[in-house]
Amino acid sequence: MFESSDNLLQFKPKYPHTLPQDWQDRDNPTIYEISATLDTLKSMYVNQVKDMTTGIISTEQGEENLRNIATNYQSIKSILFQPR
Repeated sequence: MFESSDNLLQFKPKYPHTLPQDWQDRDNPTIYEISATLDTLKSMYVNQVKDMTTGIISTEQGEENLRNIATNYQSIKSILFQPR
């Protein structure tokens, strides 16, 4: 009934800590990889806000980091809406 196939994705225990460099094929990521990356970026954003509010990182540096995370989030999210 079940056959072994090289096309099957292996479970990645790093989820939700996945970034584009973790994708198996950077030019053609799977929906799973995109979703995991978006969740990772959301988590990074929340952690950055916490670091800013507790004073671990300066407001100026924190805002720069938040802009970078948001830009990366939008870039990765746009992959979902590209015509294939």
